[in-house]
Amino acid sequence: MAHYDFNIGLPDFASRLGSSKFAPLLLIGAGLLVTSLAATAIYRIWFHPLSIFPGPKYLAITNVTERWMSNTSGTWIWKVSGLHRTYGPIVRIGPNRLAIDGSIGWFQVYAMRGKDDEFPKYPEYIFPGDGLSILGANQVNHRRHRRQFWSAFNDQALVEQEIVIQPYTDMLLQRLSERAKEGKPINIVDWINFLLFDIAGELVFSQPFDCLDKQEYHPWVSNFFRAVKGNAVNRFVKHYPITSPLINFLFTGKEQIQREADHRNMTFHHAMQRMKLGEQPTPGRRDFMSFLMRRNRDGGGLTDPEILVDCPVLIGASSETTTTALSGFFFYLGSSPQAYQRLVEEVRSSFNAESEIDMKSTKRLEYLNATVDEALRVYPPAAESPPRISPGAEVEGKYIPKGVVVSVYQWGTNHNPDNFADPDSYIPERWLQPSHPLHDPKYANDNRAVFRPFGFGMRDCLGKNLAHGEIRVVVSRILYRFDFELAPGQEDWHSSQRCFLAWDKKPLILTLKPRDFAP
Repeated sequence: MAHYDFNIGLPDFASRLGSSKFAPLLLIGAGLLVTSLAATAIYRIWFHPLSIFPGPKYLAITNVTERWMSNTSGTWIWKVSGLHRTYGPIVRIGPNRLAIDGSIGWFQVYAMRGKDDEFPKYPEYIFPGDGLSILGANQVNHRRHRRQFWSAFNDQALVEQEIVIQPYTDMLLQRLSERAKEGKPINIVDWINFLLFDIAGELVFSQPFDCLDKQEYHPWVSNFFRAVKGNAVNRFVKHYPITSPLINFLFTGKEQIQREADHRNMTFHHAMQRMKLGEQPTPGRRDFMSFLMRRNRDGGGLTDPEILVDCPVLIGASSETTTTALSGFFFYLGSSPQAYQRLVEEVRSSFNAESEIDMKSTKRLEYLNATVDEALRVYPPAAESPPRISPGAEVEGKYIPKGVVVSVYQWGTNHNPDNFADPDSYIPERWLQPSHPLHDPKYANDNRAVFRPFGFGMRDCLGKNLAHGEIRVVVSRILYRFDFELAPGQEDWHSSQRCFLAWDKKPLILTLKPRDFAP
């Protein structure tokens, strides 16, 4: 049996390698590799069709930096905002990628383009198989999905949904009252999650997750948050399989990817169980599945696989985005004493009893709507809009070749000083009409048209009225019943967060004090 001397020194090893008959081949191979890499870098920086767009040279060479920061460290959102401030509204962020400010991107990329080809969505960017869902469907199939969804989000459906939602909001307020009377601080992120996921389960499947009742996370809900990270890690590993061992070591990547698969399977299981019950198992009560399963006059509709992959979309859209919006709202309002006092005065002077607070009655409260919109601006639930692929089209007078991936980052757009004065400050007054006594003319030139928290064009969020209504009611009822303060040490709650399409939220601790007459 042959033996190898592992004690051989490095100089001796180099000497032997140099005398090997393979040494010339190794040197030639190394030289060719270096030459190829250098040639690729030179081409991408100076001769590539995207070389006309500004941006850091190192980002033009490789996608590794953007993909790493976006999918593993979760810090890309913060980076891209600075890139827009430095390089302008269109920035090259990869060999074949552009970041476009919403002042341009919403209207020239995401909007309907008439007879011109649309910028289709990047396939399977949100989760594996999303090309079948309303999120990733092509233009023709997206119309089918949207028609099927529309009846679930019109004004009549909203009235039905508010009746379903109210008992869960009542239960939330009851739980918060119990803790406030005991003098216990609360993690408002948890309680909002309990509320919104219970509501989502009821609206989608006619079956809540019982988080509020049990005062704990259902396994499906816990898996949801891990699945968001798992999806992000999976996107990186898919592009760079060789990094899988490193990702597993640094981020327990294999476990997170498995959590994503578990979450998807659990969702499919819930959906299939609901589908077995038929279109409308409870007379007079329609959930979202009732609308998805409904057949058109010609017998057409969505296929079973399409319904299954739409379910994670419905659950996430009905819960996570609104949870994020409410969490951000309480942080920013709690950090702004003047805005807090003004909103408390408006809410408490507008209602004689908490029972008067509903989606319709809160719609007329101007300062409430301003505080909600400002929270959505500084802390957009969808900090990054799903990227699109250029069909070969001009944007802002410059040709973007076919196949180039383009993205609008709401975070960067909303915090761009070219769009908003004092962009990093929470100032609800910027949204008030000139006729309002608290209107501040300093913000009259803000580019409000770029504010698109629910997306833009034919692919915007169908549930935006439901989400905005839920936010208004929850905020108003809490402020009507309680005074609240942020617990000490919460100052960096947002600035320390990471973002993987969705924000990775930390606990947000509040102290609640019941008003004297509160039940």
